Amino acid sequence: MLKQLLLSGLIVTSLQVSFAQEIIPFKEKIEEVKVDPFTGNIIVKTKEGISSFNPVTKKSDWSIATAAVNNANTLLSLSKGYDALGNNDFMKAFSSNAQIDLIANSPFAQVKFDTNSVIINTTNGHVVYNAAELGYVTLTVTYIPENKQLLILGEKDKNIEFVNIDLLSGKVNWISKVGDTESISKAFGKAFKRILSGDGTAVENKLLVSQGNIFASLKGLLFNLDGATGKVKWKTDYTINNFYISGHGDKVVTVMSTGGLFSVKQNLNILNVEDGSKLWKDDMSTKFISYLEDQGNKLLVAHHSGFNFYDYKTGQKVWKKDAKGDQIKEVIPVDRDYLYIADNEMNLVDQDGKSKWKKFVEIAEESEDQVYYLGAVSNNRVFYLTDTYGNMVDYTTGKKIWKKNAEFDKKRPLVFTADGDKFLVYNNKRLYKFDALSTDNPKPKGKIEVENDKTIESIEAFDWGVCIVGQNDVIGQDDEGNTIYQKTYKEPGEVGRRLLKTGVIIGSSFLQTRSSFRKGVADLQMTYRDDAGNMLSTKLLTAESSNKLNRMAANDDQLVDIIDKNLLSKVQTRFNGLKQNSDYAFILAKGNAATELVKVRKKDGKEVAKVQLNNNKPIYEIDPIDGSLYYVEDATLKIYRDL
Repeated sequence: MLKQLLLSGLIVTSLQVSFAQEIIPFKEKIEEVKVDPFTGNIIVKTKEGISSFNPVTKKSDWSIATAAVNNANTLLSLSKGYDALGNNDFMKAFSSNAQIDLIANSPFAQVKFDTNSVIINTTNGHVVYNAAELGYVTLTVTYIPENKQLLILGEKDKNIEFVNIDLLSGKVNWISKVGDTESISKAFGKAFKRILSGDGTAVENKLLVSQGNIFASLKGLLFNLDGATGKVKWKTDYTINNFYISGHGDKVVTVMSTGGLFSVKQNLNILNVEDGSKLWKDDMSTKFISYLEDQGNKLLVAHHSGFNFYDYKTGQKVWKKDAKGDQIKEVIPVDRDYLYIADNEMNLVDQDGKSKWKKFVEIAEESEDQVYYLGAVSNNRVFYLTDTYGNMVDYTTGKKIWKKNAEFDKKRPLVFTADGDKFLVYNNKRLYKFDALSTDNPKPKGKIEVENDKTIESIEAFDWGVCIVGQNDVIGQDDEGNTIYQKTYKEPGEVGRRLLKTGVIIGSSFLQTRSSFRKGVADLQMTYRDDAGNMLSTKLLTAESSNKLNRMAANDDQLVDIIDKNLLSKVQTRFNGLKQNSDYAFILAKGNAATELVKVRKKDGKEVAKVQLNNNKPIYEIDPIDGSLYYVEDATLKIYRDL
């Protein structure tokens, strides 16, 4: 039986602003905390072990002691593995400082116990993989929801191997050798050095399952594995940034970034699924790719200097001429047609690349202006937002709905939110409301006095009005433009600025600021059409949707082996709630004695909590569902909730 790691106590204090409602002391210093998105529990890691604290019952649902998964023999075995890898680029490319890594789209977490790596089912605390027991130095872990498996890349006896684990039985399905540490390190030396240089275009790990094959891209290395045996059918001898499987499953579309750290140049090619060979003699080379669409026998590619279909087999263009326009930034399908932005204008073409409008529609002053939104709305209309203009166009005629564009100041931030066909836009201390059903030219309502306008990061609509949030401000307005409340905070000193730069503070990522501008190849997606030209959902073709696990699990009698059935309704509720995680704003502010993290409730501007930060690397987590704040001070976990 695993030795249980128990919480040493629970103290409930008075419910006052600036004071935690629960203070949970641990026996040793807390190394890391994470909110488990499946259960809502807070996972706490100390040197002594790991536990899952339930904020509802105020008890630990499960705990694992370090001594239960580590011993002197296993650590010695792992140390030999690390020595074999040495201090080379290969090991550095896969290294992580995190103690707890939540595995994407799964109820599993990879946890470090000294040099050992353990995979835990966070819903029940079951250990599904202990690297030390198998003798592996773990490099990557990927979840395969279709097969209910884990695919692990690890090092053992100077060999690099894939290990496939069945989560229902807990047994190893197969082990597949990729190569030895020396040959792999040499083969991908340039790729690893590029990753270590901080190249922002390098994508995270990606895995797709198709027709019995497992396609795994790990730090830019692409492998095709036989799903039944683990045999490596082929691997690329060059690095990629993203890949897609064709709708028929017989081809792999690869996208590669070929420039340096500040380059956006990209190459595209098609690989044969069976042997990994390139079908096109030469890569398509361009500054950036903005849209990909698979139509079975041809691929639609929109890129910086062209927009055309390409025959899968030959790489030859299908249309005699590219769709007109340069610097093609974005493309969206509208029924069987394609709406695209070229330079600073917009146009609509049909399946044959022929223009359906008499002329292009200007949507921005300059080609460099950012496109924030482009999308179809009701009444056969398209709505667009750029740095300089906002308007709607009737896509059956190409005519603007409003004779005059709404004009924006591109030197000031523009943030927006959408609710169906209604849009709220904030720019230059003014609020605009756009309605797809209206033909009236929208005019801004009043002026919002904001001390530091350039830090505004989000806007959200509520039944009571609008909330605008920046790094220094939280402002509530009713539907008539009257200010309900306005909270303004002083910017902290150098310590605070360092925190903001490192992205520790929630800011726009928590508030889900939206922008449709494609800045990196990693954000590019590919859409699919069947032979009749109908759009298919990419969720049917990939494993990247966080809800896919829940949809699949709902009809799975063996679900109890992965997620406790009693937790399913809670899991579903939490994932649905992710769409509405906008009840609070978290602001970094200069306090009387120290830098503070202030939790502000949006509906009324009330300061729910103030937390004094005791160093420039605070450890804390925020639950995006209910807004609870978990803050660590040495060996103490403090919990701040709504009052």
